[in-house]
Formats: sequence, C-alpha cells, structure tokens
Amino acid sequence: MKKLKLVLIALGLIVMVGNAEVKAAIIKTDKINDLALTEVKDGKYGKDSANCVKNLSLYREFYKQWSASKYKDANLVQQTLNSWRYCFLNCPSVSKNIYIHGDKLINYYINSNKTDSIKRFAYVDTLMMIYDQRIQYFGDDKSVNKEMLIGRKAADLMKYRPNEAKTYYPWFVESFNVLKAESEPTTLFYFYVATIRYVQQGFADKDLILENYVNIEDALEYNLQKYAEDSVNLNKYSSVDNNIEQNISKFATCEKLIELYGPKLDADPDNLALAKNIVKFFEKRRCTKSDVYFKALEKVHAKEPNAESAFSMGKLAFEREQYSKAKPYLEEACNTLPDSLVSKKSSAYLLLAEVYRSLNQYSAARNAALKVLDYNPKEGMVYIIIGDLYVNSAGDCTVQGLRVAYWAAADKYSRAITISDDEKVKDLAQKKLAAIRGNFPEKQDVFMRNLSDGQTITIECWINEQTTVRSR
Repeated sequence: MKKLKLVLIALGLIVMVGNAEVKAAIIKTDKINDLALTEVKDGKYGKDSANCVKNLSLYREFYKQWSASKYKDANLVQQTLNSWRYCFLNCPSVSKNIYIHGDKLINYYINSNKTDSIKRFAYVDTLMMIYDQRIQYFGDDKSVNKEMLIGRKAADLMKYRPNEAKTYYPWFVESFNVLKAESEPTTLFYFYVATIRYVQQGFADKDLILENYVNIEDALEYNLQKYAEDSVNLNKYSSVDNNIEQNISKFATCEKLIELYGPKLDADPDNLALAKNIVKFFEKRRCTKSDVYFKALEKVHAKEPNAESAFSMGKLAFEREQYSKAKPYLEEACNTLPDSLVSKKSSAYLLLAEVYRSLNQYSAARNAALKVLDYNPKEGMVYIIIGDLYVNSAGDCTVQGLRVAYWAAADKYSRAITISDDEKVKDLAQKKLAAIRGNFPEKQDVFMRNLSDGQTITIECWINEQTTVRSR
C-alpha cells in the first residue's frame, strides 16, 4: 500500500505523456519522501543551491507566462511543472509560492484528467502532499496558518473524493476547533456540508448536523457583526449564512427539533451543554414557543443567569400567561440589560408593564411603561397601556360620583396617536378612544356637579393627575 501511494504521488508530480514515461516515474519513486523530509538540514536552498535558484527562476518565469495565458496553455503548464517539481522536492522552504502555485498547477491536472481515474487519483494525492508540506514549512505563517490550510485541504479532498467523509471530516473538526470564528467563510460552509456527508455515510447520528450547525452559525453571526461596515467580507459571510439557512430547513423543522431534543432533555435534564445547544438551536430556528425550549432555557438560566436569558424567560412566561413567574425574570432583565441594547431594554420594560397590569399592580405598571420612553420615545404602546390602566380604575377613581378616569384615559390614547410612527398602534389607540367616549358623563350630570366642559380638575386615587372635563 505504501509503495502504491508513492507511485501515485510520482504520477502526480511528473508530466505523463505515455506508458514509457509512467514506467520511468515508477522507477524514480524511492527517494521522493527522503528528498522532501531531509531538506530542513540543508538550508533554504537545499543541498544544491545553484540548481534550486536556477529552477526557481525558471518555474517563476514559466508560471508568469502560463498565468498570462489565463492558465490554458498546455505547453507552458508542462514547462512550469518540471521546474516547480525540482523546487518542491529539493528546496521546499525556498518560497511559499511553491505551494500557492503548486495548488494551481495540480488542480489544472486534476481537472484535465476527469476521464482517467488513475491519474486523477494520483494528482489528488499530490495535492494533499502539497498541503502537508506547506504546513510543515509554512504552517506558522500569520496570513494563512496551519489550521486554515487544514480546512482548505479538507475542502479539496471533499471536492474530489466526496465519499471519503471519514477522512476529511476530522480535518474540518481539527481546523474549526482551533479557529472557530476566525475560520474562513468557505471553510465554514464546507464544514457544514462535510457534516451532512459524514452522517449520510453512516459515521454519526443526524443530530451531529444540528450540533455543528449551532457552532457554525455562532461563528457566522460573530463575523456578520464584525464586518457590518465592510461590504466585501460581509457579503462573503452573508452568502455562506444564506446557503446554510436554505439547506438546514429540511433537517430542522420545529417538529423535528422537538422530536429529537425532547427525549434527550427528558433523559438527561441536568446536562447543561445539551440545554445550551437546545436554546441556541431553537432560537436560531425560531422554535421558541415549545415546552422543550422553555425547559432548556430555564435550566441554562438557573445555572448561568444573565440579562439575555432573564429577558427570554420572562417573555416566555408572559406568553404562557404565567405572570407571577414572568415578573422576577423581567425585573432582572430591566435591571441588568445594558442601556446600549435600547430595543431589548424597551421591550423588557413594556412586557414588565403588562405583567404588573395583569397582576393588578397599576402604579408599578405605569412606572414601568413610562421607563420605555427613555429608550424609545415614540413607543405609543406606553400610553395605550396607561390608558387601559385608567379605564380599569374608572369605578374606583371618581370625582363626585363621576367616572372621570375615562377622561384621563382619553388623554393617554390621544397621546399615543400623537407620538407613534406605527400605524397599527395609532389605529388601536383611535379605536380605544372612540370606545370610551360613550362612557363620558352627560352634560346635565356635569352641570349638576358645578363642572363645565374644558375645566381642569385633578383625579386623585392612585392616578393623581390633572385632566379636562368632557361630556358626551
């Protein structure tokens, strides 16, 4: 097997024009590895520096001409390969371009031998050898380091030998485990594809696809934020993100996620890592209304509480009408969310106001609603909530037996219409305003209490506000 591999490598490194040349190549395989591996002791230019310099100059010139031909001239690529091969074997650390150009050269021969499986196989082996040797001599390069090269190597093997997932998938894992968010965008995409093939070829369960998807998406989201003002890089990561999103849907409907992760969480409820994965994945797939997600998030927040998880827990409990449970979570979120997260901060206070209202804590509800305006001055729902609170208090907060809280509520609904840019909010406020006008007292009732339309009065009770007398 080892000799066969050497033969294949040799086939990949020698221009093959006939059976005689192939036989000659086989004869010359014995010293290939020795030449490559002993060069370190001989310095940058190898044992024969003169020949190295000569062949380096020749290959560079031929490659330049081949490049000018748009990589199509077969005679030039053959001449380039001959000189390049000498440098690759005899002075492999003389230039990083040996490997950059070698990648282009060998890929040319791979694609030129699509119908010859033996030659093609040999050239792919050679391409892998190029990656290995570049890692050996230039793996500490800052621009393209060892882990990046491993990721590229994995992607090329997957491209040419898709059925060998058992070989290339671990390379992707090795690369990603080190680079994570620093991974190249194409490597992130191919890592996802490799995961699917690894599962399809029977080496893992399908939940590996979902687990890796979560980690890959974390890396993508990091870069989408990092390059928000860099259109070139942003487009690269956005394209990968979109392609993965289009594919993952068939593996990750909400029903499939619940079916897969529900039993896992029930069987291992104390597994924090599992709970975190469920939270990440369900949030990404917008499956946050399920009980599985709620249980997992509750577990994560109990072990590692933070402002974001407190907000999510409060929101979920509110949606389930578990107001007493939602209250402490939303209070925590309002107190700990950074002010820079203005949208989430205003949403937290708005939800908290609704929770207080549901618990009949009207004064606290009004205070929470007004805090929303610190982060979103045009949020008309603030005044709709306060107006509703006043309507609910109309029977308790009266003046001379008149339900004057309706006047204060009308003030709030009108204010919501004035400040909001949201047409739906405006429409809701207008409907509520029209509905309560029928509850205003009649003119004679106002007159009998020595009051008149347009007069300013103070409503005491918990409302404690001034309003204007109005009759219907």
